[in-house]
Amino acid sequence: MKTRQNNLKVSFFILLINCCHLLIRSENVEDYSSYSYRVRPNIIVIIADDLGWNDVSFNGADQIPTPNIDALAYNGVILNKHYVLPTCTPSRTAFLTGYHPIRQGMEGVPLKAGEKRAIPKRYKLLPEYLKDLGYSTHLVGKWHVGYYAPRYTPTRRGFNTYFGYYNGYIQYFNHTTPEIKSNMHLGHDLHRDKPNKLSPDFSTGYMTDLITEEAEKIISNHDPATPLYLQIAHLAMHASGLDNGEELQVKDMKKVNDTFGYIKDINRRKLAGVINSLDQSVGRVVDALSKADLLNNSIILYFSDNGAQTIGMLQNHGSNYPLRGLKFTTYEGGVRSASCIYSPLIKKPSTISNQLIHITDWLPTLYSAAGGNLNNLKNFDGIDQWNTIKKGRRSKRNSILLNIDNKIKDEAAIIGNYKLLKNSNYYNYDGYFGDNGTDSSYPKYKTLDVISSLAGRAISTVAKKKLTSEKIHELRQSTKVTCKHPNNLMDCTDHCLFDLSTDPCETTDISKYYPKITVHLRNYIDVYRKVVVNQTYNGVDPRSYPEHFNGTWMPWISDDLDDLEMNYKKEFLKINLSV
Repeated sequence: MKTRQNNLKVSFFILLINCCHLLIRSENVEDYSSYSYRVRPNIIVIIADDLGWNDVSFNGADQIPTPNIDALAYNGVILNKHYVLPTCTPSRTAFLTGYHPIRQGMEGVPLKAGEKRAIPKRYKLLPEYLKDLGYSTHLVGKWHVGYYAPRYTPTRRGFNTYFGYYNGYIQYFNHTTPEIKSNMHLGHDLHRDKPNKLSPDFSTGYMTDLITEEAEKIISNHDPATPLYLQIAHLAMHASGLDNGEELQVKDMKKVNDTFGYIKDINRRKLAGVINSLDQSVGRVVDALSKADLLNNSIILYFSDNGAQTIGMLQNHGSNYPLRGLKFTTYEGGVRSASCIYSPLIKKPSTISNQLIHITDWLPTLYSAAGGNLNNLKNFDGIDQWNTIKKGRRSKRNSILLNIDNKIKDEAAIIGNYKLLKNSNYYNYDGYFGDNGTDSSYPKYKTLDVISSLAGRAISTVAKKKLTSEKIHELRQSTKVTCKHPNNLMDCTDHCLFDLSTDPCETTDISKYYPKITVHLRNYIDVYRKVVVNQTYNGVDPRSYPEHFNGTWMPWISDDLDDLEMNYKKEFLKINLSV
């Protein structure tokens, strides 16, 4: 009898241990009480480069149809108030770290080829967090957050594999980029890296296609027993760096002319070709997920890193219409990103979210969606928005710091519906630029093209409710921003206050009517100014030139000689981290 009692005690103890293990693996997160690594959602992030608000048709423009991207938007949640940084390096820093780039000295102008700057190693990146949860992590396309030493390259920052380019842009066909200041030192910048090896890749072909083919291979070869994180960071629609009429390079100009001949501006027509290739890429990726039986448990996030650069330096002829401003500015055209998210896990699909979402939110949001326990992590600048997206709940976010650039003194923030900008005219990109997308000569929008697109057909196989033309028209009308632009552009060199709920195009400064709100926003920015780490830009290092590395841009400083990291740590210790 005693032996039997002892056996029962042992059995009960083993059962208790097993139950504890299950609880630990579930990480005690809401909606994931029975989660294990085998059922964590696959996460696919698609980042467009310099895409304008009016360059996707789900925001109401007819000029350039984007049926595959629209299929994601209309079957998922359109993120109508998703904010990013004014340029690419700060945006990607914020996305990967969950922190404002001002904390790392990564604010301001984007990284130049050969610049000795990177996200400091003390910041753990999104793929590293997801690897802790058992994810297989892959980056295809643009990096642009530092590579001067091997320790800063993608496969040393959490990605299992990397195929893409280190710098801000390359040419679409020959995959080279120059040192931008002198437009000399032209170097090849395409790489296929693994954690123990950094290797140039000399694949030929149109870059959008190469990125897509690599993504398809990763998806088709993926072991479904392991959750997948795939970050697809496109070159499209960034200018190629050339200034000879080839700022935008299309795959097939004859086909572009045949398809988009109704667009009179040849540069805008080329952009349509670039966007069309991107849209087809999105369709192919969604289709690949469906064929691999991964789509029914996937989250697909799509956004642009900043607004379009219609004119000026590295112009791509995009359109942020009717929003004011371009890339490099904190006007809505520079920081309000054309974005959407799709997943069969979303309880209320085919909706529009007008909740404030910031690019820093994606690390905690995706980590939470993956079943991670945010209570075990540090306090991010970003907040968990997963229940806002999944269940349509009200966001906990009521304010956003849009930027503090301590070199040009450009600052901006949003609290509620009110937005304050200070010294936002530095680049003279403060007007209204780009095509309105609704000329009567443009083809009428075809909802059936959305439903029958590659992405639309793939999504229909896992959708609980079929998307209809009526629903598309309803959503499309609701996302469209309509404004009457003033004849005389107001100057915001000092500051401007706008009510975005009634004036999303920032036409009327109301600061003199609401002095208390203006002061409140000023104080909000001032609090963040306490944590600003000085920008670490030191110019282009001649040791980086590709002629030192057989014509290729490569890391040029060994990890043990990384003095910049040590200097950053000294600077960081001086900063008040209480914000």
